[in-house]
Amino acid sequence: MSNFTKEIIIQTLMELLNEKPLAKITVKDIVEKCGVNRNTFYYHFRDIPDVVEFVLKRELDRIIDTHVEIDSVLDCLELVANLLKSNKKAMLHIYRSIQRDVFLEYLDKISIYTVTEYLNKVMENVDVSVDDMRLIIRFYKCMFVGAILDWLDHGMDYDLSFYMNRVVTLFAEKKLPVSLRTDTDAMNEKR
Repeated sequence: MSNFTKEIIIQTLMELLNEKPLAKITVKDIVEKCGVNRNTFYYHFRDIPDVVEFVLKRELDRIIDTHVEIDSVLDCLELVANLLKSNKKAMLHIYRSIQRDVFLEYLDKISIYTVTEYLNKVMENVDVSVDDMRLIIRFYKCMFVGAILDWLDHGMDYDLSFYMNRVVTLFAEKKLPVSLRTDTDAMNEKR
């Protein structure tokens, strides 16, 4: 019964987050909507931010435990974007709330996990130092988190997958430079 009650509280918070911002949700709103008393709420959670953190951690754990097959850099981004889209309003309300730091912490962890899984798979036969691998992982993670934060800042109102696929296509068609090196670096090497 205890886990069932905890799940009801979580589900109720998620329903409320799809209706209004986190700052406008009270413990009273949650307990009245799900039919439990305040003591029951506080038996399971310290406060509403504790529920939010529990939900985000559980989603991270679910992704890690399912060992999703990641076959491309875009699959990494899709995994995170789909997680956010599955509860769009709720995730935007959490992102735009005082709990933003908790949201960003879990976004960072999810991004690191997905990028690491992908790069470990595609670079298993590549001779690269541990430090360089960490650097590559951090670079891709920052790229993903930056793209996702921009998407969130715009209310998830554009097709992130389309834009990322288009960028990959532009790189493939050599319309964008593949190297991050500057033209000055390339000219210095020719000397």
